[in-house]
Amino acid sequence: MFDLGYLWGFNLKYSPYSVPHSAFRLCLPSTSSLHSHSHSQSHSHDKDVDFFTRLLSISMRPSPSINSFNMILGAFAKRNDFPTAILLFQKLQARGIAPDLFTLNILINCCSSMGRMKLAFSGLAKILTMGYQPDTVTLTTILRGLCLCGNVEKALHFHDRVLALGFQFNKVTYGTLIKVLCNTGYRSAAIQVLRKTLPLLGIIPNVIMYSAIIDSLCTENLVADAFYLFSEMLAEGITPDVQSYNIMINGFCKSKMLDEALILFEEMLRKYLVPNTVTYTTLIDSLCKSKRISCALELLVKMHDRGQPANVVTYNSLLNGMFKNQQLDKALKLFSQMKESGIDLNIGTYSILIDGLCKGGRLSDARAIFQDLSAKGCPPNVRTYNIMINGLCKEGLFKEALTLLLEMEHNGCLPNAVTFLTLIHAYFEKDENDMAGKLLQEMIARGLLN
Repeated sequence: MFDLGYLWGFNLKYSPYSVPHSAFRLCLPSTSSLHSHSHSQSHSHDKDVDFFTRLLSISMRPSPSINSFNMILGAFAKRNDFPTAILLFQKLQARGIAPDLFTLNILINCCSSMGRMKLAFSGLAKILTMGYQPDTVTLTTILRGLCLCGNVEKALHFHDRVLALGFQFNKVTYGTLIKVLCNTGYRSAAIQVLRKTLPLLGIIPNVIMYSAIIDSLCTENLVADAFYLFSEMLAEGITPDVQSYNIMINGFCKSKMLDEALILFEEMLRKYLVPNTVTYTTLIDSLCKSKRISCALELLVKMHDRGQPANVVTYNSLLNGMFKNQQLDKALKLFSQMKESGIDLNIGTYSILIDGLCKGGRLSDARAIFQDLSAKGCPPNVRTYNIMINGLCKEGLFKEALTLLLEMEHNGCLPNAVTFLTLIHAYFEKDENDMAGKLLQEMIARGLLN
């Protein structure tokens, strides 16, 4: 049984007594703006708001079940439309319909996700004053919210207070806590939870907890530490899943340890784990960057044979690899295959294609494709413009490159530092120092030179 005073005492700043009931209206749009807000949302948003309002207006005794309202509030929370969920909760209270634990958990989740921890604790206070006992979902949500707000010490203190009250968290809680700690830059605290807190509580870590920390280590290029933890997980009898292998394979590939990544891939197959599109795409991209194009193509064939569909990211990696290895004809053949296979080509695909054609001495073809992009419903981005400007400069077409600079701004695509540096370098090489100087001054005026 929770001791209300003891729990509230953990932090007076977050004491529910410090937040009046009306506080749920302070940082949100007024309820009168609910329907005007909904006009910009999806049709499902409008339907849910209208259905909720109709339910509230039904004159019947007893009132409609709270479960009906919970379903709608939960739908808004899942869509991350937290303000609307809170506004509807206000309407529910104004109508005099009592929330249950599930309702209040939704409210706490919305407030926590918005960083409104005082309001989240007010929701916890309401749970306690209504005679409910907070469950794992309630307390996990608050822990997560505190971490996301950067209040990690308060989160861990809250955790200790709750444990002292006799409440036991479960693996879901600790999986969430470890992941949030890693995502908010507190990996050392996450490791401490894994290696110290869990053993003291008699909780066996699972693959989700290990994977969160391994991913965090790989993200910071601490691949040796990540693999040590991966090996520790295996030694503890915890079986890595496909996602765990994907994280570690990606870490190896990003650190240019392709052979180690391939060893892990073979290990997956030996363990009858089914590599997915992410696994194959990661390896194909790394093989292409290592100039092992034939191996990448072999892996693409195996990928198809094993029922894993290649996507535009997979093909873009291959296309880029072929161009960079001067395999122009093979790259163009692959591009044709992509179109024939119904791959949804994106601006990344076209940028790779245009860059490859420019560097392969086929500027006219590159220009034709570039000029046709908007008609294809795929307008160029700053990278595409930079590629085309560089291609024009390499061929000495400076006036056309400057015209393209003006065109990109006219089309709402702002040039970046790369755009200006490309032009400045080209003009300096041509000994047109005055124009290079003017471009440099313009670059400085725009704040693009640090």
